[in-house]
Amino acid sequence: MRLIKPVLIGFTGLSLVLIAISSLMPGEVMTSKWIMVHGETAPVLAEIRDLRKWPEWNGLLTGVNDFSVTLKPGHTDTGSTVRWTDQRGGKNALIVTENNEKGIVTTMFMGKGQALESGFSIEKRQADSVQVVWFIIEKLKWYPWEKFYGMMAGDMKGPLMQQSLDKLKARLEGE
Repeated sequence: MRLIKPVLIGFTGLSLVLIAISSLMPGEVMTSKWIMVHGETAPVLAEIRDLRKWPEWNGLLTGVNDFSVTLKPGHTDTGSTVRWTDQRGGKNALIVTENNEKGIVTTMFMGKGQALESGFSIEKRQADSVQVVWFIIEKLKWYPWEKFYGMMAGDMKGPLMQQSLDKLKARLEGE
């Protein structure tokens, strides 16, 4: 009994310190990667807007099961949906929420987790090159482990995002 009381007090104190530190961390984290593609904006935008081709370059959709695309008619294709089952059996969906001359914005539902905002921003940066930025924005819950996860989110997602963008660049430049 004499040993339990100090352990409980120490555990409670440590928990309060972790909660205090995590409360100072942001409630939202953004991960982004970018590439420069030689060419014009229109072909880059067309490739990104074609959701049916995403498994050919997007690592998130490589080797998935039950891949399906439901397109909404119209120039903006807002409301178009991509559904797939990942390798662990999780049901996932991606819905286009915004589509314009600057890029595409989607909402992703990964398994039973929270919705993530993701998208591609396209901008002419040089006379012969276009910058493509892929971003993912996650809203974090107040739990300390969620906030500490947010510190590592970029390291976990970044390599897959960069590989996907490199594949997209190779496709667009005909390499």
